[in-house]
Amino acid sequence: MRKENNNFTTPHATDIIDIIREMREDDLTDILETEKRSFISPWTRRMFEETIESPISTNSVIEKNSEILGYIMLYSVEDEAHIMNLAVHPDYRGRGYASKLITHTVSHVVRRNISEFFLEVRESNINAQRLYTKFGFKVIGKRKRYYTETNEDALVMHLSVRK
Repeated sequence: MRKENNNFTTPHATDIIDIIREMREDDLTDILETEKRSFISPWTRRMFEETIESPISTNSVIEKNSEILGYIMLYSVEDEAHIMNLAVHPDYRGRGYASKLITHTVSHVVRRNISEFFLEVRESNINAQRLYTKFGFKVIGKRKRYYTETNEDALVMHLSVRK
């Protein structure tokens, strides 16, 4: 923000902040583009629609200037949440957007008494593993040939925020 002589501020284009909000069906065109560029076996539009419609899902996007940069989707039951999908558009990776999505989502669902988080990540996806580890996720197991299109194993990761 720029300081004016009369002590109020005017925003500059560089001051526009990232917004994290609930995912909507009208976001899906942009989300599907990111999904296709992010995964070997991307989710279909119908998979996204079903997840958005599910009463046990929490789905968020991060946007800047009305452009969707990434998204996170999870299911939660009782005190557990399972991160189903997280992606940032390739043009915006390495800028902290995935971290912002995780931070926002964990803090949001913890208020609903969720304290255990789980996810699967490709064994070869070292960048994602580093990201999750930064938040305190630990590898607790492996699912053999979990990713059927490549027969790659998935690491099961867990985070407990129980007090």
